[in-house]
Amino acid sequence: MTISVESMKNNRHYDYVIAGGGLAGLSLAYAMVHTPVLKDKKIIIIDRQPKQQNDRTWSFWTRQSTRFDHIIYKTWKKIDFFSNYLQKRFELVHYRYATIRGIDFYREVYHKLNQCSNVHFAFGEIIDIGQREEIAYARTHSDIFYGTYLFNSLFQPELYDPYQKGYHYIRQHFKGYLIHTPEPFFDSSAVTMFDFRTEQKDGVYFFYILPYREDCALVEYTGFSRELLDEQVYDAQLQKYIRSQLQLTDYQIKETEFASIPMTDYPFCTRQGRIVYIGVQGGGSKPSTGYAFMRIQKQVEKIVKNLQTKGTPFYKPDFRPQFGFYDAMLLNIMHREGWKVEKIFSEMFRKNPIERIFRFLDEESSIVEDFLIMASVPPLPFLESIVNLLVGRKPIKRYRN
Repeated sequence: MTISVESMKNNRHYDYVIAGGGLAGLSLAYAMVHTPVLKDKKIIIIDRQPKQQNDRTWSFWTRQSTRFDHIIYKTWKKIDFFSNYLQKRFELVHYRYATIRGIDFYREVYHKLNQCSNVHFAFGEIIDIGQREEIAYARTHSDIFYGTYLFNSLFQPELYDPYQKGYHYIRQHFKGYLIHTPEPFFDSSAVTMFDFRTEQKDGVYFFYILPYREDCALVEYTGFSRELLDEQVYDAQLQKYIRSQLQLTDYQIKETEFASIPMTDYPFCTRQGRIVYIGVQGGGSKPSTGYAFMRIQKQVEKIVKNLQTKGTPFYKPDFRPQFGFYDAMLLNIMHREGWKVEKIFSEMFRKNPIERIFRFLDEESSIVEDFLIMASVPPLPFLESIVNLLVGRKPIKRYRN
């Protein structure tokens, strides 16, 4: 089908087309309508279907306020770490650890966007994204939407092959139970960020606990590996952990959640003409941890700031290449010998204050702090990773005109 530029301009044309209505796409639209210069721009958000379920939670640490502080479900100032090598509790001073439930996020954003006559939603599967001259477009089975700029938050792993070029692609996959107990059981003041006291097989595996109240907690079994597990394996591991490690027998499962998040050091093309990639494919997920909420918020703020000041969404990304190399080394270890990560993390958490670790993971640490972090972990796995990376890696162009 041939599409003329003139028909693009005259038919269903928007200032901004947002492909994908998940965390990144909705955060971007929400930030735009809260920005005086952008609040009246014509926006279309295209997604498969409306978000109406509590399908996930987003957790993050931060020293700053966010646009979504008013819908934070729970905040903690203590972090617990458990492994076969270390058991330690950390007190947060400058940081807080917080969780936002998916359903609260969706309700807040939909409520705000539905009040804006210039913001529209379209539901259906996107089958094509492209551009012609100065117009970008997204096509569904039933319609085509055109825009001055298109923001693509759809992660499409089939479009690249990281292994062919010496990069890594690992999945963070987890299943969680929201459990209620008839009597107070949990210490609701502390998050269990890592509990490695489980079998480390073909990847990295740990448990993660968000205690919302003394009688209510989200307990997740998490893996970092190339392949997902059979569904019954997640259930068996959760039940074993709750029974044997937590020593809890009287509880009810109120909700379950499952998700799979890509963890990759592949340097995606972050923009292509008038198409801007946001979310995971725009670098919005930390490659070695999968944490995405705050990285996406920072990405959104940079896009919005550039649209305000320069009229384009193309911002200059922060470039501290050492962090990309740190991520690649850890992913390489996970890929080859994931069972070693328990010892690596145990030593890192043993020898460093938690807020230094947070700065390091946020890519905000100083050179001295980077040295202290790297000096605290067993050196041999990282030396082996360096050799692997130097031998196997090929350069990739990150931007296309």
